[in-house]
Amino acid sequence: MSPDQPPRPALRASDADREAVAQQLRVASVDGRIDSDELEERLAQVYAARWVMDLDRIVADVVPSPPPPPPVPVYPPTGLIGYRPVSQTNGLAVASLVAAIVWFGWLGSVCAVIFGHISLAQIKKSGGRETGYGLAVAGLVIGYVALAALALAIAGRVL
Repeated sequence: MSPDQPPRPALRASDADREAVAQQLRVASVDGRIDSDELEERLAQVYAARWVMDLDRIVADVVPSPPPPPPVPVYPPTGLIGYRPVSQTNGLAVASLVAAIVWFGWLGSVCAVIFGHISLAQIKKSGGRETGYGLAVAGLVIGYVALAALALAIAGRVL
C-alpha cells in the first residue's frame, strides 16, 4: 500500500484481488525487480493470503513499472525542396459556382455572389492550404451577370 492511499479496513481478499497482486508480481519479475525464486515464494504467499492487508504487504516493496513514454509527435517536413502541404478545395467556392449555375430563380445569383466573396477571403487567409480561387471567381462572374440581367429586366418593365 502506498503512503498516499488511505489504509483499507480489514477486508477478506477475493480471488480477483489475489490475481491482481499475482499479475503485479509477474510483471515485476519480467522487469527484473524480483527474481524467479522470490516470485514463487511471493505467489505462494499471495494464494495463501486471507486479507487484503496481507496482499498489500506482499507487494509493498514492488514499485509498479513506469508508464511508457508518450509517443513522439510527427511534424510535417519543412525546408524540403518540392514539399508542398496538402491543400483542399474551399467548400464555399464550390457552393458559389453551383449556386450560380443552378440559379434557384435569382436567389442562386445572390448566394453565388455572397459565397464567392467569402470564399475568396478564406482562400486568401489560408496561406495556400485551400484552393478554389477559379471556382469562386467563376461563381462571382456568373452571379453578377445574372444579377445585372435581373436589374435590366426590372428596369425594362418599369420603363
